[in-house]
Amino acid sequence: MKRVAFAAAVALTLAVVVVAPVGAHVVTPAGTAAAPAPGAWCGGSLWKLMTLSDTTNKGIKWGAVQTSIPAISALKAPTRILATQRSAFEKQMWSMNVVIERYRVQSNGEIALELFDIPTSSYMNAYMPNPDCLSAKTRGRAQIVAARNAFTAACPAATPDWQPLGASVTLTGVGFWNPVKTTLGALGNGAELRPVVGFSLVNGCGKF
Repeated sequence: MKRVAFAAAVALTLAVVVVAPVGAHVVTPAGTAAAPAPGAWCGGSLWKLMTLSDTTNKGIKWGAVQTSIPAISALKAPTRILATQRSAFEKQMWSMNVVIERYRVQSNGEIALELFDIPTSSYMNAYMPNPDCLSAKTRGRAQIVAARNAFTAACPAATPDWQPLGASVTLTGVGFWNPVKTTLGALGNGAELRPVVGFSLVNGCGKF
């Protein structure tokens, strides 16, 4: 009887340890918290546009057009920004030579870049998505991840606080209209490069 009781107690203990309550945060065997599926936590209702995971992503012109912050600041924002529709600006890949004035990592893991145009002393923002926010439908997934990896490999790790950088770079990204224009460095019309799909360091971050 004692052996039976002991075995039952061990089994009960194991059951308590192994069985997690419904809704508990899942942890992988390696001890790393499992990333949630891509969704609104990646950027609200427009997250699919931000990550090129929307149903209209095949209409994006993949050949980059050279532009500048002043040129983009002159564009007129649409009266309505829809999650299921892209404007001409959002259907184009853009490339620009700029300075990354400062940067930070946001709560959803996205890296925010404040860009600076030296000739006109103007600013705008660009973003590198969290790879966990890229879905199976994301267009240019490999390029988006490669651009972020190139930046994080070349420059100091991003922190939740804005930190100065002053690195000259060539960035390539898809246009995006952000209805929120209060972020540090945001253009008045809300235009951004989001996501960044190409990164090339010219100088800075230890490169001269």
